Amino acid sequence: MNRDFFFRRHLSFRLNHKLTSLLLIGTMFFSLLVSYGFSQSEVENLAVVINALDKDDWNITSSLSIVDLDEPNLKRAVDSEVISIGGVPSDILIHGHLAYIPNFDWLSNYTHDSIIIVNLERREIIGVIPIQAGSYPQQLALVNSNKIYVTCDNTHQVHVINIGSRSVTKIISDASFNKTTGITILNRKAYVTNPSWEWDAAANKSVYHQSTVSIIDTHTDSVVKTIAVPINAGGILNDGDSTVIVKTTGNYSDITGNLVFIDATTDEITKTVDLKLTPGSFAINSQKQLFIQGGWKYPGLLIYDVPMQDWIRDRENTLEEFAGGSGMTFGDDGNLYIAKPNWTAGGLSTLLVMGMDETLLKTYQLGHGTDKVALAQVVPRNADVNDDGFVDIKDLVLVAQDFGESGEGLVGDVNGDGEVNILDLVLVAQHF
Repeated sequence: MNRDFFFRRHLSFRLNHKLTSLLLIGTMFFSLLVSYGFSQSEVENLAVVINALDKDDWNITSSLSIVDLDEPNLKRAVDSEVISIGGVPSDILIHGHLAYIPNFDWLSNYTHDSIIIVNLERREIIGVIPIQAGSYPQQLALVNSNKIYVTCDNTHQVHVINIGSRSVTKIISDASFNKTTGITILNRKAYVTNPSWEWDAAANKSVYHQSTVSIIDTHTDSVVKTIAVPINAGGILNDGDSTVIVKTTGNYSDITGNLVFIDATTDEITKTVDLKLTPGSFAINSQKQLFIQGGWKYPGLLIYDVPMQDWIRDRENTLEEFAGGSGMTFGDDGNLYIAKPNWTAGGLSTLLVMGMDETLLKTYQLGHGTDKVALAQVVPRNADVNDDGFVDIKDLVLVAQDFGESGEGLVGDVNGDGEVNILDLVLVAQHF
C-alpha cells in the first residue's frame, strides 16, 4: 500500500474520530448550560395502574390506566384503559419512560407468558419479551440499567432479562425455589420469596409447606443463602438502607400473617412480628414507616415504624378510609397512592391519594379491577434513539454517526427535520 495514501487515510480516520468525540463533549457541555430550564417544564408526573379484570363474557379486557398527576381536573387527568393488555398482568416496573409488565394466561397468546414493554410517552406497546411458555411471570426487579430479574412461580425459577436485546439470557434455578413470587434488591443481592404451596384437588384447597427467602448474588446470578420464614411468604420489600421486610399471609384460616425483618448485612432474621391478621398489600415511605392493608377482618391501614420497631397504628386503630387497596406505592412527594379495585362488571375502580397528614387528597376513577400502581416521571423521549428506556451515551453516539447526513428515515434525526446536525445532538444531551 502507498505510504502517503495510508498516512492520509489513517489521519482522516483520526480526525473524524476526534471530531465526533469533540462533538459529543461539546454537545454535552452546551446542554448543561441551556437545558435545565427546558427540561423542568417538560416532565410528566404519571401514575400507571394495572386494571387486572379480564373476562370475555363481561366484555372486559385487562388494561392500563395512565393518570397525569399534575392535571388539576381529575377527569381529564385519567386515560382510562388506554392500553389493552389481556391475560393476567401481574406487576409494573418503570425504567425511564418505559413500563415493563409481566403477563401470563392459561390460554396461548403471543403476549402471554411475556413481558410487555409500554412507551408511556406515546401510550403504546412497543415490544414484547417472550418468556418460557407456562412459566407465569410474577414480579420484576431492576438489577442494573440493562438487567431485570423476573420471578416465575409455575416453573420455580428466576429469569434474567437483557434490556438491550429484549431477551431472556439466563434462567436461575435452585432447590430452594418453590413458587417464586416476590423479589426485592438491596446491597447487590436479590431476595426472593418462596410461598411453597400446592393445590390439593382432592381436598379442594391449597396446601402450604415451609416458606423460604432465597438470596441471589446479582453478579454471579447464583443463590448464596436460603432463610426459613413462616408459611406463605409472598410480599417483600426493603427500606433502602439495611433491612429487608417479608410479609407472610398464613393460610387464610387458623394461621395468621407475619412481618419478618432481615438484616441485609448479615442476612439473618432480626425480628418476627405476629400480625394476628391476614395482611394485604404493603408499602414503605422515606421515614421507614410501613403501611399495611389490614384485610377484611381489620379493614384499613396499619402503620409500623421500622426503626422504632413499634406500631403507630395497630389493628385496633386502622385508617379505615383507605381500606381495600390491592396495590400501594409512595411518591417522592410523600403521598401514598392506593389502587382500590372493584371486581364486579359494573363498578369502576379507583386510585386514592393519601397525604402525609393521613387525609384523602384525590380520588381518580379508573378501569376495572385496579390491582397494581407505579409512578413515573417522563420527559419527551424522541431522544431515546435506540428506545431502550433511557437517554444515554449510546443515543448520542448513534446521532453522531449520522451527523451531517440528510434524508428520510435517519436514525439520528431526533427532531424529524430531515437533517442530522447539532440540534439533534443537543436534544439528546438535554435529556441525559
